[in-house]
This record gives sequence, structure tokens and C-alpha cells, in this order.
Amino acid sequence: MTPLDALSQRLDAALNRSEEERRKHEVHMQQRMGEIARRSDRFNKVSAAVLATIIRPRMKLLAGKFEGAKIMDAQAGGGHGCTCVFDRNIRFPASTSLELAVVPNDRIDEIIITYRLEILPVFMEFKGQDQLAFALDGVDETSAGHWVEDRLAEFVDTFLRLETAKAYQDENMETDPVCGMPVNRNWAAATAEHGGQTYYFCIEECRKRFEAEPDRFVSQRARR
Repeated sequence: MTPLDALSQRLDAALNRSEEERRKHEVHMQQRMGEIARRSDRFNKVSAAVLATIIRPRMKLLAGKFEGAKIMDAQAGGGHGCTCVFDRNIRFPASTSLELAVVPNDRIDEIIITYRLEILPVFMEFKGQDQLAFALDGVDETSAGHWVEDRLAEFVDTFLRLETAKAYQDENMETDPVCGMPVNRNWAAATAEHGGQTYYFCIEECRKRFEAEPDRFVSQRARR
């Protein structure tokens, strides 16, 4: 055997080892992709069930408690979710979006129920995110349902704070023209129209006194 023959055998051996490693890698990748596809199919079935039976019915119940709230389905982080949008109005002067979604972890061997709340503008502290994870084939529907209900109850407590937080309610504050007390338009005990303007009162007695002498109280208010 010549030196060149020996070199040729060494090179062929290296190339053969490389080819064998490549084939093993391809087999491994095919197996891995097959497993990922299996997990993805399983995730889609499980997440669809969680969304349909646990999340969406509870979100619809929530939306029904607030005028103007709208439910929308949404894509979220490789999964699927349900978003409830609360438009800004006089009672709740902020744009609010609440999302509950079902997403996979990186290995797609867990499903994660995520909670995300946005309130704009931000004038108060609140919990904006939370999550609960289950094994892909181990979802406890009772636990998941209780967790979602707890998050929705926490949301309502947060959302109702918009009615009393001064930073949000400044634009709704009026002054009772009779007693001079601050009155939130949303909570006024009574109102009266005079001269094309609406006046707000903290108690019914103030409204009666105003309607008996409206010009007097309007003049007093102008001098304050």
C-alpha cells in the first residue's frame, strides 16, 4: 500500500464517520419533530377544551356584568386566548383589557393558563400578570376553574377601584351648589337642570332648596 492509499483510507474513514453522524442526526431530528408534532396536536386539543369549557364561559359571565364590555378571541404566544375589552366611559374612565389565554411552554409538555390585565392610563397599582401551569396530560379542570374565577374576582375588585380613585375621577367631580360639598356625577343623590346646565346634589334636600331659589344658589356658586 502506498502512502497515498493509506491517506485515502484515512480520509474515507473520516468522511464515513461524518456521514454516519449526519444520518443519526437526521433520524434524531425526525423523531424529535414527530414528538413535537404529537405534542402540538395534543396541546391544541387540550387548550381548545380549556378555552371552551373553562375560560370563555366565565369571561362571558364577567362581560355580562358591565355595559359595553366586549369578548374577543385572540392569538397569544403560540396558543389561544379570550380577551374582554372595557371601553372608557364616565363611570370607568380608563381603557381596560383583560386577557386569559392558554399557551405552551418551550417543550410543549405543559399548558399554561395566563392572566394579563392592562389599564390605561395607569394611575394605580394592580396585578397585571399571573399564570398557572399543568402537565400537558394532567389538567385539573376543577383547579383551573377555581383559579380563573379567583383571577376574575380580583379583576373586578381592581376595576371597581376606578370609580373611587381620585386620579381617575377628577373629571367627574362637581360641587353641590347649595352646600358646597364635592359630588361625583356618578353617585349624585339628585340632579336639576337650570339655564341649560345640570347641577348635582349630595342629598335630595339640597336639590329641593336649589329648585326653590335657583338663581340665588347659582350666584353664590359664581362668587365662590
